[in-house]
Amino acid sequence: MKRRTEIQVGLTVILALVTLVWGVTWLKDLSLARKVRVWHVRFPQTGGLGPSDEVQVNGIRKGAVEGIALQGDRVIVNLGLASDIVLTDQCRVAIRNVGLMGEKVIAVDLTLGGRPYGERDTIAGIFEQGMGEVMSSAGTSMAAVDRLIVSLNRAADRLEASGDLDKSLANFRETSDELNAMVKQNRKVFERTLSNAEAVTGTAKALTADREAQYKRTLDSVERSARNLELLSQRLDSLSASTQSVMSKVDRGSGTLGALVNDKQLYTDVNESVKSLKAVLEDLKKNPKKYINLSIF
Repeated sequence: MKRRTEIQVGLTVILALVTLVWGVTWLKDLSLARKVRVWHVRFPQTGGLGPSDEVQVNGIRKGAVEGIALQGDRVIVNLGLASDIVLTDQCRVAIRNVGLMGEKVIAVDLTLGGRPYGERDTIAGIFEQGMGEVMSSAGTSMAAVDRLIVSLNRAADRLEASGDLDKSLANFRETSDELNAMVKQNRKVFERTLSNAEAVTGTAKALTADREAQYKRTLDSVERSARNLELLSQRLDSLSASTQSVMSKVDRGSGTLGALVNDKQLYTDVNESVKSLKAVLEDLKKNPKKYINLSIF
C-alpha cells in the first residue's frame, strides 16, 4: 500500500513538472509584458477554427485567436498579434490546415509594403480548403458518378431486354469484318499506289533539281522584261505628254502648223495653188513643146 502511494506521488510530481515546463514555454511565447494588438478579419467560413488557436506570421507563432463572431453571412475573427506586427493591404490572411487531422491555424503572409490597416478596419481573409473539404467535394463527385453508372446500367438493361444491343454488336462485328476483308483485298493496290506516289515525288524532285538554273534564268528574264516594260511605259507617258503639248499649241494657233490649220484663207490659197500646180503639170505632160523649146544646131 505504501509503495502504491509513493508511485502515485511520483506520477503527480512528474505531471506537475511537465505542466510547469509547458506553461513556462507558452508564457515565453506570449509574455505578459508584451503588448498585444487586435486585428479584425472577415472570413466566409472558419471550418472548425476555435478560440486560442494559433496565429502564425510567415510560419512563426505570433499570437492567437481571441474571439469569433457571426456577422450576417460572414464570420469575424479577432486576432491577437504582437504589437510589432503591422498588417497592410498587401498582406494575405488565410485559415490554413496543418497536420493530417485537419487542425486549423491563421496564417499571415506578411508583406512590409502597402497601406497599413487602422484599428477600425476589417481585413478580408481567405479560407483555404483542407483535406476534409476536398474529401467532401470528392464525395459529392463520387455520388454523381454513381448516379451516372446507375443510369448507364439501366440503359444497358433496356437495350439487352429489347435485343437492340445484340443487334448493334452483331452489325458492328459484321462491319468490322467487311472492312478487314476490304483492306486485305486491296492491300496490294494500296502498296502500288504508295509506290507510284513515291516515284512521282522523286521524279518531280529530280526535275526540279536539274532545271533549277534554267528556272532561275527564266525568272531573271521575266524580271528584266518587267523593267523594260516599265521604262517603255514611262517613255510612252512622256511621248503622250509631248503630243498633247503639240496638239494644244496647234489648237491655239501657235507655230506654222498651227497658223496653217487655223487660218482658213491660207488653207484656201494653198489649196488653190496646189490645184494650179497640178493643172500646169498635167498640161506639161500633154504639151511639153509649149514649155520647152530645144534646138540642136
